[in-house]
Amino acid sequence: MACTILIKQFKKMLFSTKYSCLIMYDDIGDNMKKYLISISIAVLIGVFLGKIFLEQYNAYNGIRIVSNKGEVLYFIKYGTYDSLDTLEKETLSLTNYIYNEVDGKFHAYIGITRDEENMKKLIRYYDTKGYKTTTEEFLVTSQKFLDILFNYDSILKSTEDEFVIISVNNLILEKYEELVINGSQN
Repeated sequence: MACTILIKQFKKMLFSTKYSCLIMYDDIGDNMKKYLISISIAVLIGVFLGKIFLEQYNAYNGIRIVSNKGEVLYFIKYGTYDSLDTLEKETLSLTNYIYNEVDGKFHAYIGITRDEENMKKLIRYYDTKGYKTTTEEFLVTSQKFLDILFNYDSILKSTEDEFVIISVNNLILEKYEELVINGSQN
């Protein structure tokens, strides 16, 4: 009995003009419904496109990581001199070399490589020519030079021909002078 009374009161309330907003939407509700549907569709499209772009980005292998960490290279040292004039006189017999000045001393280098086998090969070559050499390690950060050196090192690794060894070594020294010492990064 109480249940039927509640139903009758609900019907009376539902169809009265005082509570007509329960049956029909007003203007605010209609606009809100339109915006809610538009925003939902935009979010779904954004998630879908974001997923597609992320998958393409992760699948792309052409990305090269560039860093300023550099790489430690082997430098084959010919000697240390007190003056530039002395260095120039002592290196007349060399086909190519580079030098740097540290604390008033001039250090001449006749080879650069990243590979330990190539370092030993260059030392053997210079030993047969009568040059006493030592090795030092330096950090080089020029990515362009490191890329070129990688190619030249692969050539050095694959040959035992003295002419090829000295030619490639001279090219390496020239590129080091051009890209690292002179700093032309073009």
